[in-house]
Amino acid sequence: MTTFDIKWVRSQFPALALKINGYPAAFFDGPGGTQVPQRVIDAMSGYLAASNANQHGAFATSRRTDELLAAAHAAMADLLGCDAAETVFGANMTTLTFTLSRALGRERRGMKSW
Repeated sequence: MTTFDIKWVRSQFPALALKINGYPAAFFDGPGGTQVPQRVIDAMSGYLAASNANQHGAFATSRRTDELLAAAHAAMADLLGCDAAETVFGANMTTLTFTLSRALGRERRGMKSW
């Protein structure tokens, strides 16, 4: 039987080491950004330091950004069992949901019924 090492898992999330009034805190706004694993913080810092540029530019940093996005799309497609062109990234889930709802709303206005 495999055991679940909760101490190791908690150690991966810096926010879980925070204390409020001397007590360990748990934050329930994970999508809001407090529950970010250290490896994500490291990846974001690395990107900002070495590759932060607009897509499709002539610069080395732009090419690195394009390569990183292509790899991310391929990895997500592999996870979901779809084509990389069928994956979409956005600022956050709220923005993506609003964008999808507006697109569906435009389509709905053109239909007689759903």
